[in-house]
Amino acid sequence: MTMHRVACIVAGGAALALSTCNALAQYDYPNQPIRLIVPYSAGGGTDTVARKWGERISQRLGQNVIVENRPGANGIIGTRVVATAKPDGYTLVLVVNSHLINPLVQKDMPYDTFKDFVGVTMVARSPLAFLVSSTLPFKTMNEFMDASRKPNARYSYGSSENMTRLVGNMLDYYGKLNIVSVSYKGGAPLMTDVAGGIATIGTTSILTSKAFVDGGRARPLAITGSKRTPVWPDVPTMKELGMPEFNEVYTSYSLFAPAGTPKPILEKLQHETKAVVFDSSMRSVLAEQAAEPVADTVDEFNAANERAFKFWKSLADAIDLKPI
Repeated sequence: MTMHRVACIVAGGAALALSTCNALAQYDYPNQPIRLIVPYSAGGGTDTVARKWGERISQRLGQNVIVENRPGANGIIGTRVVATAKPDGYTLVLVVNSHLINPLVQKDMPYDTFKDFVGVTMVARSPLAFLVSSTLPFKTMNEFMDASRKPNARYSYGSSENMTRLVGNMLDYYGKLNIVSVSYKGGAPLMTDVAGGIATIGTTSILTSKAFVDGGRARPLAITGSKRTPVWPDVPTMKELGMPEFNEVYTSYSLFAPAGTPKPILEKLQHETKAVVFDSSMRSVLAEQAAEPVADTVDEFNAANERAFKFWKSLADAIDLKPI
């Protein structure tokens, strides 16, 4: 019996561990650096998670993780690179929810979101925030919604990509409001206009908006998700305000591989990711973004993606949102 197999048995303590290790030995994974595509700009929330994950996973796998930013077209440009990559576990992509939403709003997609990719795991998730300028009179979400329902209302909501755009559509639809959508090319310009009162209300991540709130320029009215965030413990959830539709709305940071990647490799990546994200140092990194670790199994994650896509599609159908 080789030392590799002995180590596997000791680490796993079960026949399943031996089976997994035999499979990994077959693929000799990993034996070279791993390329991680981040299809968004450097310095953002996804980029931060990717680099911190990469540093720690490199130590556990014994191979470098090279993070490569390929921004553009709501993540489509960079993600396309992975769709056509060899399915061997050496080219991965870390995306947010727009990965699932893009086919609902984008015509002529250059890849099939489900046929060309297989999920590895959700690394972490974070609630979104609804914010207004601190110069506006709205102190609560109910005050804003009441004002927005008036026939002569002239209010707008700003979003920075397809995910937050659709969440803004949710607010308009389920709240029965009278607001107009305004799209921005990033969270920073969005929050600049929200703080200036140009866009009445903005939908973005807590990471993107926190500096504006800390500086007294913006006011959070509510967050999505099932519970309040320790970052802003006094800010209620939309569920608390009587809108349970937002209960499972989060920004997710999720890892995908090209379709056809062997499952033992996917499971190895998921197992090591779980060890990384639940470590105290990584939990601290995530907490700075009001994010929490997830690291669900490969099967759980892919099943969750199917449910999430059905949820977003039902919303798109309800508001008659068509691909453009």
